[in-house]
Amino acid sequence: MPKKKTSIKKKVEAEATSKTNLEKEHNSNSKTTNKEIKIRAPAEELHKEELIGLIQNDTYPKPPNWMLSPKMVEIFINGSDEKFKYNVNGSKKEISISTKFFGDRNLLQKAIVTLASERALMLIGEPGTAKSWLSEHLSAAICGVSTYLIQGTAGTTEDQIRYSWNYALLVSEGPSPRSLVSSPTINSMREGKILRFEELTRCPQEIQDSMISILSEKVVPIPELGSEYLIYAIPGFNVIATANDRDRGVNEMSAALKRRFNFIYVPVIDDKELEKKIVLSRTTDLLSKIGFKIQIPEDTLDLLVTVFQELRTGKGVEGGRFTPLSTVMSTSEEISLLCDSGIYAKFFGKEQIEPRFIAMNLIDAVVKNDKENLSKLREYFDLIIKARSTRSNTWRDFHEAFRTYM
Repeated sequence: MPKKKTSIKKKVEAEATSKTNLEKEHNSNSKTTNKEIKIRAPAEELHKEELIGLIQNDTYPKPPNWMLSPKMVEIFINGSDEKFKYNVNGSKKEISISTKFFGDRNLLQKAIVTLASERALMLIGEPGTAKSWLSEHLSAAICGVSTYLIQGTAGTTEDQIRYSWNYALLVSEGPSPRSLVSSPTINSMREGKILRFEELTRCPQEIQDSMISILSEKVVPIPELGSEYLIYAIPGFNVIATANDRDRGVNEMSAALKRRFNFIYVPVIDDKELEKKIVLSRTTDLLSKIGFKIQIPEDTLDLLVTVFQELRTGKGVEGGRFTPLSTVMSTSEEISLLCDSGIYAKFFGKEQIEPRFIAMNLIDAVVKNDKENLSKLREYFDLIIKARSTRSNTWRDFHEAFRTYM
């Protein structure tokens, strides 16, 4: 009996050693790449070369503490085919500027003008309309930092917006500048940078209102350190907030807070060709970051964009109507669906996105938290897609795949 226990023990030890060796092998292979690669680098890192090129060619007037002039900020976000020559460590280079935002040019200019004033900017619109994307790239171009960020939630507290304390130091030393823990708000005020406040309306109204004095007076008092201890914003400081106007779990803003913002509505894209361009560009970019080169046929891309535009409006392009969905069919959801289809094609297909992958992922995207959307989706397929499937192989494959997965 003891011999049997010994043999079991040796077997377990051998398996443990084998597992440890495999882990060491994996860790040694990925050690260098893990330190160098970020899952999602901020815009100022991703587009560092473009920013350097624009800085060295910027001859336009700039507001105080801005890294780029308003004109160059617009070029950075809208993109340009012009070759900008610049110098890095004695090496001469040239670069064109990629397009980051495909929306209305007037909208972008109004946003830049607002930030050049002392008035805060509120980007409002339906979910998935690139509000956060625009906010990040505006911050990167204006001040070179897009990471002074507060994410609004139902659990956001006032100290996350203003300041908090290192409680170990607070107990041992009492209130002091050393025990003060600065928030992104204070850091951006001290450095004259842009503060990003994402999904402001998800915060309770009393928490939202803690921003009023910051926006109007540009100062944060620290009463625990004395009545004269005030943190003032220096030139360049401003706030970009975002909010969804069609979503669950949002709170109304007070009239006093609304008066501190310039509101700019970011609309849903209704131009089919522009939407196809955006979806293809972002999906290709996201898939390339994980090393995937997936074929996206034109007819499959056209199918996806058509479906999303019809599901948003509750009306087919041929004129038929169906019950609209409660789920917001945003462009960002569209990009996410196409990326998932691309990954599926890589591992379980032939490295080409097929209509069946779109159908499979569409069901999950539509249902989400409302199961009633499933019956509405069936209605859409019965009234719109079924008739269309008789005229096109792509639509036929899409329709058949939906019936299979349902």
